[in-house]
Amino acid sequence: MEVRKRRVPLALLTSLALVGAGCGEDDSGGSAGSSASNGGKKYTIGLVPFSSANATSNQGIQGVQAVAKKNGWETSVIDAGGAPDKAVGAIQTLVQRKVDVIVTTVFPPDSVSGGALAAKAAGIPIASLGGGTGNGVQASWDVGTESGKRIAERMIKDTGGDGALLALGYKLGLPCQQREKALTDSIKSASYDLDRQEVPIPGQVEGGTKFAQAWLASNPKNAGKATVWACFDEPAVGAISALKDAERSDVKVYAIDGLPPAFDAIRDGTLTATAWINAYGAGTDIGNSVPKIVAAGVNGKPLEKVAPSVLVDRSSLDAFLEKYPIATAPAGQ
Repeated sequence: MEVRKRRVPLALLTSLALVGAGCGEDDSGGSAGSSASNGGKKYTIGLVPFSSANATSNQGIQGVQAVAKKNGWETSVIDAGGAPDKAVGAIQTLVQRKVDVIVTTVFPPDSVSGGALAAKAAGIPIASLGGGTGNGVQASWDVGTESGKRIAERMIKDTGGDGALLALGYKLGLPCQQREKALTDSIKSASYDLDRQEVPIPGQVEGGTKFAQAWLASNPKNAGKATVWACFDEPAVGAISALKDAERSDVKVYAIDGLPPAFDAIRDGTLTATAWINAYGAGTDIGNSVPKIVAAGVNGKPLEKVAPSVLVDRSSLDAFLEKYPIATAPAGQ
């Protein structure tokens, strides 16, 4: 099979529908076919994506929508815009609409407790992609811990565990919290000179560029090893833009999520590695689990699963794209 290189413009990053990660490879491309019998019952699903500017999160939502469309279920989407208070309002609105189940992404239960508790009181279970389980959230697909460990371990192996390190994090999302914890735990015995910065959403690409520009000014070429780590791909792509402008080819860059622009950067050697998250596949798994989640109710045993991820670098890129064409296909195809 011939693997064709697919270029995606930088501007498309912020319009693509972040979350992802897990442990082990998954051979499924993310089928929308139902794996659970629902006896012909029609469900209404409320969807609260983290942000329309967050690609992986939205791909997960689209996976849920694909299952709903196949089964003739209704969906209702309210974008939280990256703000916990807006997510709370969205969940409360969906409770008033009397949906059967609510699916959120990224936000941990304690950040949306006002909405989660309202849903629980109404007997409406919540499933999360990347947010974790907790009071009012009965199911979750982890997308942060294992991928964070993978990238951190690979970075330490490549760099020897020393030199200047720019870490681009995001505290409001549980996946980035988990990935950053994996980073800090992994580098405790290393000797990096760490500079940690908080990226904004929206504006994650531009934020990555801005922070990298300032960091490069303090870490000139030939001053020693220099590395950039980002808790998701988009800030890393922004940092790469700054590196190109500064004509710096000495800096290794690592990220997580596996969006098409990241694959382009891996191919041209500007991104060292990423962990691809099959968010669309995880979304279809959530969709297929709706009957089980609804049947378990708001007081049932928590359902905790792991979204599949694969570490991708230049040596494995072509084989990866051949095995997982969904990684560069429009979500839903």
